[in-house]
Amino acid sequence: MSRSTFYATNDMRSTSRIMRQIEIFFGMAWGHIVYYGHEGMFTTAAAGISYPNGIARSADGNTIYVAASSEPSVNMFRPASDGTLALVGKTVFKDFVPDNVSVDTTTGQVLVSGFLNTFEMFRYNHEVLSGTSARPAAAVRRLRPLAYPRMGFAVENVLSHDGTLLPATTMATLQTKRGVQRILLGSVMADHIAICRAGSRI
Repeated sequence: MSRSTFYATNDMRSTSRIMRQIEIFFGMAWGHIVYYGHEGMFTTAAAGISYPNGIARSADGNTIYVAASSEPSVNMFRPASDGTLALVGKTVFKDFVPDNVSVDTTTGQVLVSGFLNTFEMFRYNHEVLSGTSARPAAAVRRLRPLAYPRMGFAVENVLSHDGTLLPATTMATLQTKRGVQRILLGSVMADHIAICRAGSRI
């Protein structure tokens, strides 16, 4: 990738509201990743993904990480010269729905933010503008790529909260400022961020 080329996820194939709800509910693998190349055109880089969501590039540029929210998993892809992506590894989660991914360029580790209660998250998104009591619990997982991509990641829980810290947390990234590491949390449904002091193991 360069300043003029990039990858992006297209989470669902359907355009109607009802069909999109069906895709989500049944976890249909109808999403895909597109590549915008030097020719100024979009092409399909990878297909057959269950709600591809957050996407990030490794520090060396040789791996593309994609959160597949409906699987739920984080996938590792290798980019080819023509922009197509080959799946080389993944980690499937239990009781955790990944949303977005970010890469610590210093260590190469991947931070994944996601939800612990999907139905509470859907209720929050539906009711937030009119007022809601929903507080979807969320978590941040740290992934360390193992020696071989097909082995996936070593997974560690970095942070969990009951939804009161930042409802519907959808993004987490590391920040180092004056020698102190912090985790910045964001939410697509909030007008503010949450800042947490990273532990000694981060």
